Amino acid sequence: MLHPKFEEFLSDRALRINQARLEHLESLNLDLSEKKVLEVGAGIGLLSEFFEKRNCDILSTDSRQENITELKRGYPQRKVALLDLEKDLDPKMWGKFEVVFCYGTLYHLSVPEKAIRNLAKISSGIILVETIVEPQNKYSIGVVPEKDSVSQSSSRKGSRPTRLAVFKLLKKYFGFAYSTTTQPNHPDFITDWKLPPKQTFYRAVFIGSKKPLKASTLLAHLPQKQKTYVS
Repeated sequence: MLHPKFEEFLSDRALRINQARLEHLESLNLDLSEKKVLEVGAGIGLLSEFFEKRNCDILSTDSRQENITELKRGYPQRKVALLDLEKDLDPKMWGKFEVVFCYGTLYHLSVPEKAIRNLAKISSGIILVETIVEPQNKYSIGVVPEKDSVSQSSSRKGSRPTRLAVFKLLKKYFGFAYSTTTQPNHPDFITDWKLPPKQTFYRAVFIGSKKPLKASTLLAHLPQKQKTYVS
């Protein structure tokens, strides 16, 4: 029986976003099978199955012990660990991962650059990022307060980086950065960045890589317009 405090992970809004995220990720046609994967900000583990189905060796992490405990209760077969991206990370303790999965996590960090820098140290391949962003065409990272909740920042401070900030940070620490030609099929993922609609949240997907990637679904720049992916 799920404790009521974890039910926010299963709200209609959260589940719709998760479905759109994973359908879109699959559409990118990236080589994500049989990889060593580090999942950060895993919550109670609702997205991990994407990689399990692809025979990946996945380690799911979160900054909240209560989330890790609930994840392990729900999925006792999974490998889990406590990882606070607001703190320094020891590369020797973690080893290397071919894929870092960072969906719905970056904006819960007050200093996203620190997290990207540390994750680059333990990455031998790519990082997959989905995050809330600000739509302005400038470099900016604003700190915002967050409520004390299992789905929010453990430090109660998050951020709102612009697309340009996320893109430049990925390029700085991974070497190569990409956006996507399409956006997940959910209203938060807008497609017109030149004339963005007025709304509460704006989301985007990025890929950082240690080597160049060639895929028709990726762009080595930030587009002003994208299309919505429809499965």
